[in-house]
Amino acid sequence: MVHPFTHARSLALVAALALGCAHPVGAAEQERPLRVVYFVPADRQPIPGYVERLDRLMREVQDFYRKGMEQRGWGALTFPLERDPNGRLVVHLVNGRLPLGEYGRDASGAVVGEVGEALRKEGRDPDREVLVVFQVLLDWRNGQAVEVGPYCGGGSVAGGFALVYDDERLDPRLLGSKEPGAYYGGPCSVGAFNSHYIGGVAHELGHGFSLPHDCETQADQVRGHSLMGYGNHTYGEEQRGEGRGTFLSSVSAMVLAKHPLFTGAGQAVGTAPSCRLEALEPAFADGKLVLRGRVVAQPAAYGIAGYNDDLQKAADYDAVGWTSAVAPSGEFRLEIGDLKPGRYELRLRACHADGTGTVFPFSYGVDPNGVPDLRALGESALIAEAMSDLSRGDLDSLRRVVTRMQSAFTDDAEFQRKAAHLLTLSSPPRPRSPASIPPAEKSVPVSSLEFREAVVGWGRPLRDQVLPENQSCFLQVDGRFFERGLYAHAPSTYEVQAGRQWSTLRAGYGLQDGNDGSVAFVVRGDGRELFRSEVVKDHRLREVKLDISGVDGLQFVTEDGSDGRTSDWGVWLEPTLERY
Repeated sequence: MVHPFTHARSLALVAALALGCAHPVGAAEQERPLRVVYFVPADRQPIPGYVERLDRLMREVQDFYRKGMEQRGWGALTFPLERDPNGRLVVHLVNGRLPLGEYGRDASGAVVGEVGEALRKEGRDPDREVLVVFQVLLDWRNGQAVEVGPYCGGGSVAGGFALVYDDERLDPRLLGSKEPGAYYGGPCSVGAFNSHYIGGVAHELGHGFSLPHDCETQADQVRGHSLMGYGNHTYGEEQRGEGRGTFLSSVSAMVLAKHPLFTGAGQAVGTAPSCRLEALEPAFADGKLVLRGRVVAQPAAYGIAGYNDDLQKAADYDAVGWTSAVAPSGEFRLEIGDLKPGRYELRLRACHADGTGTVFPFSYGVDPNGVPDLRALGESALIAEAMSDLSRGDLDSLRRVVTRMQSAFTDDAEFQRKAAHLLTLSSPPRPRSPASIPPAEKSVPVSSLEFREAVVGWGRPLRDQVLPENQSCFLQVDGRFFERGLYAHAPSTYEVQAGRQWSTLRAGYGLQDGNDGSVAFVVRGDGRELFRSEVVKDHRLREVKLDISGVDGLQFVTEDGSDGRTSDWGVWLEPTLERY
């Protein structure tokens, strides 16, 4: 199941990250309704009666969101469905090109592509809509249901999708059934089968609305499970007396508060929002982490959604959600409870009035006594504020923030180095021509030189920084910060003209912290390979020293580790030319 914060596939229906909201179904619902698609592989037929059955199912999911929004104080709001003049659900039938067996679990791109092509022939714009695609890709073999095709979702206010399964047993009327004869990971009742797969429709559709995963708070556990956590498996179980069921969390409801599909606005999404956090002050009171701050945004922010994710647990299904309203002045106060010892990433999501959103991640720890590391949060907050100024080119504001950084944590040498480095990045010196360096200068950083060639596999070539990621642009490997280096996402090449004037190259290299790719590092001199590393998959710092006597053209190359380019954030660290 896809997390919209991290989903990186270039699917046609996934636009820039944004958020959502809700409205009563009414006259506006035909302007931009949720579209229902029925996808049938080439060797299968539609399941008889699917339109009427899916109508009942989608009404069920529609009502779930309506009730959840109302319970959370947003009113009886939900998404609209596309209906014909007689009120019948419109289902767009798409016949796939391939047989069932050729649509694997990773075939989301193929399915979305074929669906998009079919809808465009109908005059639709699938890239600007939210689609739920019921696939006849659940195969029964010897009494066992086998999930053959993709099962995922993702999206934004611009558009989204949910790829789910259809089956003749799938019907909300059967949620209360305890009759045997179904299967989900093992033999189960027909009701339990519906809990898993109708819950899956609601959950993946949540991703289509841009909802990330979130787990229920301890106080909410009496309600059951959050839809965007484990709730896709417990949906409707209360009808069988087997549990408390599933609910829409407060944080999901807040994110859905301005989604165009829910509001009925139907407007096209314009430019990306402008947003920064200011004066973020962490405190610890009554067992809770309390964050006060101000959000300056255009469009204005109406809420802050906080996802507190325990990094000791795989994936993000355990991220507990918290909310705060934003005052007209931009001020907010967010309380985060349920603190347990460990390492966390706190993702603050500013919810904008047009449905878009901006995410600010912060890392921190909680000690064995349940006390959060306020210092780490304070440092991260200042860096995030400075990064915002740097990206906007607001040098006056950047200098003011750096002054605060320099006075706030005077005993942290690395933090002070980062503060100074941000000022350097704001006004970088012109690259130097290698031929202009006087003979008396015995060493020179490679990142300060002109390049004959500079290409990278993602983003743009960068000196002494990486692409901003998690509110940071710092070169970092194995927890160490480096002021000099080259961003070299594979495949990449940087070439400098050594001019046969240098005798030695010293360089560190590694995989940028926070990325799990695999990269090989290569140095070439005048086309001849001088060095090749093993494939690097960890975050250990490595170093190389090479004789480059007589070399004119010196190339720094990164290659992917033969498993694709995803997360291949290679970095060269403090590469330096030396001579006697």
